[in-house]
This record gives sequence, C-alpha cells and structure tokens, in this order.
Amino acid sequence: MEQHRKKPTFWSNVKALFFGVLVSLFLIEIILRVFNPIPFRIKHGKIVLPAYQKTIHKNPQSNKLEKEIYYSRNSLGLRGEEMPANPKDWIKIITIGGSTTECSYNSDSLTWPELLKGNLRKTIAPNIWLDNAGLDGTSTFGHIILLKDHIVSLHPDYVIFLTGVNDMEEKAMGGFDTYNSNEWDTHSVKDWFRSLIRKTETGALLENLYRSRVAYRRGLTHREVDFSKEKRLSIDSVTMVKQVDAQITYVDAYRKRILKLDSICKANHIKAIFLTQPSLFGSFKDPATRIDFGTLKVVPGRNAKMQGMILGVYNAALLDLNKQGRIKTVDLAKAMPLDSRYYYDYAHFTSIGTRVVAQILADSLALTIK
Repeated sequence: MEQHRKKPTFWSNVKALFFGVLVSLFLIEIILRVFNPIPFRIKHGKIVLPAYQKTIHKNPQSNKLEKEIYYSRNSLGLRGEEMPANPKDWIKIITIGGSTTECSYNSDSLTWPELLKGNLRKTIAPNIWLDNAGLDGTSTFGHIILLKDHIVSLHPDYVIFLTGVNDMEEKAMGGFDTYNSNEWDTHSVKDWFRSLIRKTETGALLENLYRSRVAYRRGLTHREVDFSKEKRLSIDSVTMVKQVDAQITYVDAYRKRILKLDSICKANHIKAIFLTQPSLFGSFKDPATRIDFGTLKVVPGRNAKMQGMILGVYNAALLDLNKQGRIKTVDLAKAMPLDSRYYYDYAHFTSIGTRVVAQILADSLALTIK
C-alpha cells in the first residue's frame, strides 16, 4: 500500500530557500576570494590603487573621443611618470579628484593633469613632477582616505583638488559610513549587516554596485551625449529655489571635509589648491550647437539650469573659504567657457577641453607654484 508523502509546509519552504541562498552566497564569496573579475577601487572603505595597469579603449563610432584611448597607471597606481630617482630636486605635484580629474576617456598624454605638467615645465621650471591620482566616482570622503593612505607618504609639495560634482547631496562614501572599526558590530541587524559589508568580497561587490547605481541616478556616468537629442524639462522657479535651499546641510558638511583635506595637507607641509567644478550645467546658449541648455533634462526631475544652480552652491563654498583666507582656490568653473566642444557629456572633458583646462590652470598657478 502506497504511503502518503507529507506535503512541505510554508516554513519548511522558507528554511529551504534560506539555506539555498546561504550556500549560494558562501560559494560566491569563495569564488570572489579566489578570482575577482571586477577590480574595484574602493573596497571595505579603503582606496585600492591599481598599479602597473595598461589598457586600450576603442571608440570607433565616437564623434568627440579619440578612436583609441591609451590608459595606464605606474607602480604608484597613479597616471603619469614614475617618481624621480632624486625627488628632493623636483617640485612634486599630485592632482586628486573624481572622474573629471582621472580623465579615463582621454589618453595618458591628453589628460589635463599631464598637459598641465607640460605647461608648468615651460612657464615655471623643467623640474616639475606631476602625477594624477584621480579616481572615477570618488568624492571628498574618498579624497580624505586617499590623501591619508597613499598621497601623504609621497611627500608632494602641492596637491590640486578638483571637487564638487561627486559631493552633491552626498552623505557618505557611496552611502557606507561605518568603516572605523574592524570589530563585528552586533548592536542591531543593520549594524551587523554593515560589518558583513566591511569584511566580505560579496559585500564589496554589493557596495560598488550601490555606488554605481547612485552615480547613474545622478547622471555621473560616462556617456557621449548628443545634446540635440536630449529631452526637455521645464521647472518653475519656486521648485528650483527649494532644491537649492535643501543643499544647506550637505554643503555645510562638504565645507568641513574641504577644511579637513586642507588641514591634513598643512600638517604634512603640503600646499593644497582647490578648483571649482566646471560643467555644462546651467542656462546658456551653446556656441557650438546653438542649443539652449537651460531646459535640457540631465537627471530625473532636474534640468541643466537647476543642476547648475545646485553645483554652484558647492563651488560658492570653496570661493567663500578662499575669501576668508582659509584655503587657496582657483575658480576654474568661471574661467572654463560654456561650450559643448570641450565636453563629451555634461561634466567630462574632451581632449580639446583638457587643453583649455590645462592652460587656464597653468596661467592661474604661475604665481602660486614656485
């Protein structure tokens, strides 16, 4: 006589599902520890500089970018030359920023830091060493870690910071702000989960996917934009003012991080120079395309005019600190022409644009760098 099998209960199904997920995550963790095909630059709250890196990007269909982009990093994990054998005989400069400093879509010889080095060698002295420590997606949260963990030990004479666009409405580095302890935090499920993120390769993967999602929502990903095909978005002035006023808390925290960067530099006998962030966010008629940029939709719920007003608040914070004599600032945003020939999207420079940036900075820094 056939026995009746007991049907699985709801809770037995839940347990089976939980066990299956747990085993899958365990296997993923093992695989990522043995071989991680995605070399993340921020892992467990630390900056990872990819040394000895060489890559060629091909852009056969591009109208604004080079057809082949030669990208490399030296033994220090920086873009540029190796440290001179006799560093004390050189004026050492390092640039720090996000993607608009790294210039990953410009070949090594055409990034604005590399072109700036060439200009400064002509106008100031031939013994200038300048390397690029820019890292795509990093804000001042990451710059503080990078400065402490990697840059201070190189003893540069100057550090040039290009900040702003990645700090807009940023609360913490990629949304994860509890990296100050190596101990497991079990005060709550949330704290335990954050500890898990800190200590596992799977957690690092989730962290960086989250950061990529945040960047995408803010319109900070790389894409060659055809501005003639961009959608339009009209926003009333009351809404714009509310959005700008909502930046107060973020800007106050941003100002404190800027002062922290400057204080770290001063404590290590480094002169810090801060640049305001140029972009095509704003309301203007583009001289290259004759397109009115003001109502172009740049991210969900915001057009170029609103985004420009918001970024302008962060730039104004640097200028205000400069006016108070607390930091040294170069107003690159004001000096950089509003012209789409110099950008392949709203914030990243074409190789024509990097030349303009380098010349502006060479002229502005001639009396600062000695």
